[in-house]
Amino acid sequence: MQIKYRITIVFSVIVTVILLLFCITLYFFSYKDRTTRFKERLENQANSTIELVKSPGLTTQLFYSVTKNSPVTLKDRSILVYDYVSNKNYRYNDKGVASVVLGDMIVQKAAQGRPYFFKLGEREAVALEYKDNSHDYIVLVAAIDAESLEWFGRLRIIMLLCLLAGLLIILSTGYIFSISLVSAISEFTQKIQHISSERFSLRLETGKGKDELQKLAITINDLLDRLQASFNLQRRFIDNASHELSTPLASIASQMDVALQKERSSEDYKKALLSINDDVRRLSLLVRSLLEIAKVSGSMGGTELTSVRVDELLMRIPSELNKINASYEVKMEFEELPDDESTLIIYGNEHLLYSAIKNIVHNACKFSEDSSASLILGFTEKYIVIRVVDKGPGIDDHDLKNIFQPFYRSNRHESYISGAGLGLSLAHRIIGLHRGHIEVESEIGEGTTFIIYLPIEGLQDEETNEIKGLKQTK
Repeated sequence: MQIKYRITIVFSVIVTVILLLFCITLYFFSYKDRTTRFKERLENQANSTIELVKSPGLTTQLFYSVTKNSPVTLKDRSILVYDYVSNKNYRYNDKGVASVVLGDMIVQKAAQGRPYFFKLGEREAVALEYKDNSHDYIVLVAAIDAESLEWFGRLRIIMLLCLLAGLLIILSTGYIFSISLVSAISEFTQKIQHISSERFSLRLETGKGKDELQKLAITINDLLDRLQASFNLQRRFIDNASHELSTPLASIASQMDVALQKERSSEDYKKALLSINDDVRRLSLLVRSLLEIAKVSGSMGGTELTSVRVDELLMRIPSELNKINASYEVKMEFEELPDDESTLIIYGNEHLLYSAIKNIVHNACKFSEDSSASLILGFTEKYIVIRVVDKGPGIDDHDLKNIFQPFYRSNRHESYISGAGLGLSLAHRIIGLHRGHIEVESEIGEGTTFIIYLPIEGLQDEETNEIKGLKQTK
């Protein structure tokens, strides 16, 4: 069932129930009021009859005549008066109305000192007792409340017609209300259907109303912004990866074609093979980096996680980089170590963490003028802080915004570049997967400092935005 019909039905049922309860309440209090008023009229008739029978010299004929000609408008009236002192009965009955009988139960109820109301068939009746020094009467008056019956009949018809008319109005207004409510959602649906990878810049109109629909539109637009950024990043990554992969492959193919065009000396073949070998190594490094990025994309699900001692992990980096290049020198520095060794432990993947930090230190050595870098280990209350400092040419503001983008390489440092531009991007993703954060401080001509924040084991679920405030505690 469409939501507009569901809204219409729910709205109509709720309003109809409210209207019905109002009608029932109105009818109930009207009925109670009319019944009370009619009882008062019966009681007044009984009191008037008592005053009449107290008159001296009253005969049954005179009682009948006076009662018949009284201006009372009660319908199907019956009056019975029994005088215990003189043992006389006074009766009056409208034409065609059966006489009432004074039973023992009625006498007992009336003798309790207050009017006793009861029903005689379709008629309402009252019995009351009057006593003084010379009289002892039981008076019974019965009549039909014809005026109320007629009035309630008209009231029921009016209420029924009003209820039917109200139901039609409720259904129509409910349907119009549901359409106006759902129209915005329908517009959202139509616009979202037009959004595709080719038209991803389209956005929903948020409007000026401060309501849930505006919040929904803003949320959807934010989601589309994030998806567009992700798709743009993916496209750039694919374009760059395709270019980076095709370049060494094209170089290898062209060198092989040239080498095979004619017979060459063994020295020429050796030169060609050495050049091809360099391209193959570059291609191998690029493919390995792409596989590493694919591995750390998404979440840590499926990745082997263990407790990792950061100090031991960092101490392996200097010798590893020295194997890569004998001129690389990494200076290890430890700030005051905590008494609790558990603060040296983080929960994560040792291989990935080692690869991320090594990539950053390797970059620092590569760009530093003396091929050296400082690796400093520090601590805060909740985080392990690793600083990598170099004495390189520094990074300008434009490059600083893009250094973690895949395949990004600055034109200012072409003489330093020998990799694929994936090391820092890979490190950034790995640190992010470990609920960490990387900050970069750099001055042109002074060098660059990479600051890595990693939460101590057991604190990885803390909000990562707390890291931003740590910089002021240094």
